[in-house]
Parts: sequence; C-alpha cells; structure tokens
Amino acid sequence: MNNPGEMSARISKEVAAIQRGLGEKIGMVIMSIAAFFFGFGFAFYFGWLLTLILMASFPFMGLMGVGMAYSLQSGMIE
Repeated sequence: MNNPGEMSARISKEVAAIQRGLGEKIGMVIMSIAAFFFGFGFAFYFGWLLTLILMASFPFMGLMGVGMAYSLQSGMIE
C-alpha cells in the first residue's frame, strides 16, 4: 500500500527536475530560431543574390551532412 501523500510528493519532485532541465534550453531554442530568421532577413536586405545562391545549396549541404553522420556512425559501430 502506498501512502496518499507519497504520490503527490513524487510528482512535484519530478516536475521540478524537468523544469530545471528544460529551463535554460527552451530559452536557447527560442533565441536560436530568432537569430536564424533575423540572419536571413539581414542577408536578404544586404545581399539578396548571394543569399538566394546559398539557399539553393542548402539541400546539398544537408545531404552531405547526413552522409557524414551516417559514415561516422557506421565507423563507430564496427
């Protein structure tokens, strides 16, 4: 048999641990997303042609990144 107050104490302890773990990370994610979009706006304003060329190369860079991650992962497993 469990004590009635034990469950609420465990839940509040776990929620506090989650808040400590996510507190700073949520702010960093919001800041990173805002910096990403502000950077694109800034780049389009000052050099729209170069920005369009770089945006066209993003899929290739992404595929290369996935390939590198896959090769590194397969190299570490074997």
